[in-house]
Amino acid sequence: MKIAYLGQMADISTENGISKKIRTQCLAWQTAAHEVRYFSLTPTTAVWQGMQPVPVEVIRRGGVMHRAVQSLRLARQIRAWRPDAIYFRYAYHSPGLVRLFREIPTVAEINSDDLAEYPLTLSRAKVAYHRLTRNRILRAVAGFITVTNELAGRLAGFGKPGEVIGNGIALADFPLLPPPDSERPPRLVFMGSAGSPWHGLDRVTDLARLIPGMPIDIIGESTPAAPLPTAIHFHGPLTRERYEPLLRAATVAIGTMALYTKHMDEACPLKAREYLALGLPVIGAYQDTDIPTDADYFLRLPNNSESLAPWRDRISTFIEYWRTRRVPRSAIAHLDVSVKEAQRLAFMEKILAVFRHA
Repeated sequence: MKIAYLGQMADISTENGISKKIRTQCLAWQTAAHEVRYFSLTPTTAVWQGMQPVPVEVIRRGGVMHRAVQSLRLARQIRAWRPDAIYFRYAYHSPGLVRLFREIPTVAEINSDDLAEYPLTLSRAKVAYHRLTRNRILRAVAGFITVTNELAGRLAGFGKPGEVIGNGIALADFPLLPPPDSERPPRLVFMGSAGSPWHGLDRVTDLARLIPGMPIDIIGESTPAAPLPTAIHFHGPLTRERYEPLLRAATVAIGTMALYTKHMDEACPLKAREYLALGLPVIGAYQDTDIPTDADYFLRLPNNSESLAPWRDRISTFIEYWRTRRVPRSAIAHLDVSVKEAQRLAFMEKILAVFRHA
């Protein structure tokens, strides 16, 4: 297949979870002998150097009045490339996309409940525009790939073919860490990002107060103004080269802790996949799409705003159990990108076959 990967609201100017995911997907498709090109409207034409193996065409979107013109230009560029299919990282309606999607079979990747998330991150005007135009985009695509079963259920009303494929990771790119030094005290690590309340930094600080003195490294967040336990160490946004030593020093990693703010209970965070790829067990307050309920490497906490105090003993026991252990690679082999992308490509080929015979 010749696949046009269309990014929306995806920042590929820097190394981040989304840009790494897009790169991993595209490389897997290339390895499977498919031709891939990435297209997007972006705030800047800068492109993270890690995207280099993937052909990229980005157009600076400009101001509000100029954005419609640039979106139409982007649609023309995709059409001129003559792809067999479009893989659309769904975000919002832009002029020209509905017509483009009706001409070329398009699969939309749904990563979140936009109706719940956008009011947390966008202005009222943008949210209103999105609500008015959302159905036009979703009705124009040929099928959905959702990252959770919960999201698939919320899109069932559109009557489109769908597939649930949780986020994966290239396990070969991550060395399995040696067991923690039993002579050193346990240490926790948390990766988050500013402007994402569902990551749950406030619940991480609650956890720090419950287990006083246990160091917690915070990656991706800047130090807030409010007084915090002295055991919390903020490192700000870091590249993998700079944050991986912090993961190496950790006993247990902390995943998403406040998914309830988006009215969701199920997730498959990219950072949790990275933790597990390195052998780090995870504490999280959500149901993970790909992790069995009886997995000993994932401690699932309640997904609400209540204190974690009743879970203090369970958390301490979990940390102590993993104090000298790492998660074996065999337990997470199903998360590998080779498994995930084979499933994704098979679904796209099915959609393309249906589209051609319609």
